[in-house]
Amino acid sequence: MRFGVCCGLNDEERVKIAAECGYDYIECGFQMFAGATEEQLCEWEEREKKYGIYCESTNCFLPNSHKVTGENVDYDKIREFVARGMKNSARMGVKTVVFGSSGARNIPEGFSFARAVSQMAYFLREIASPEAAKYGITVVTEPLQKAETNMINTVKEGVMLAVLAGKENVKGLADLFHMAQCGDTADDIRFLSGSIHHAHISNPVGKDGRKRIYPASADEYDYKSFIEALRLGGCERCSIEADVQDFATDAKKAIEVLRSL
Repeated sequence: MRFGVCCGLNDEERVKIAAECGYDYIECGFQMFAGATEEQLCEWEEREKKYGIYCESTNCFLPNSHKVTGENVDYDKIREFVARGMKNSARMGVKTVVFGSSGARNIPEGFSFARAVSQMAYFLREIASPEAAKYGITVVTEPLQKAETNMINTVKEGVMLAVLAGKENVKGLADLFHMAQCGDTADDIRFLSGSIHHAHISNPVGKDGRKRIYPASADEYDYKSFIEALRLGGCERCSIEADVQDFATDAKKAIEVLRSL
């Protein structure tokens, strides 16, 4: 399994630190790539080459303005945004795009749940999947805690949505923080063996008002069961996604923890 850390290619210092710490890749924001200029893309390509670390996955897929559920879904606008973002992401070396985007997928009050699920599946099947497939990219459905979204909260629900999309390049994701908030365990990952393509990890207990933090020691939380279940199921990558206080210190400790598991 490859281990990465969330940081933007626009932050050269963090990219440098991630490379020096020994991370396999970084995870950046899809929206940043979708809105990038040619000058920025060239700069980021050179940065990847300079430090020998590449963006293999993205998060922050759709902005809140690009709703995929509700009465007024603008599929033309969404398709144009996704097409541009996929093209630029592929240029940076992206292999996996994470679809969390709670603001874009939340079901409007009074709107049909069944219809919203159908809309989500349509978006994945007819827009996200084909645009990603042009570049060999896989899209993964991210379950989020109930405080963030009113649909797709558990790992099983995320995988069911991926299955409903019916595309080979649409898979599931497991995020340890959201799993802890929703009552999911490593057993759920094992049950879904082969369906989890990407993962996010953090210490979901948090500290000093921060909801999720970088892993600091192997015995502070049961990370091992999570990682072992992912490995058994063939998950390709796991990124640290958490609140950070001192990136250089936190990133170094975290990768040491992950490598020890």
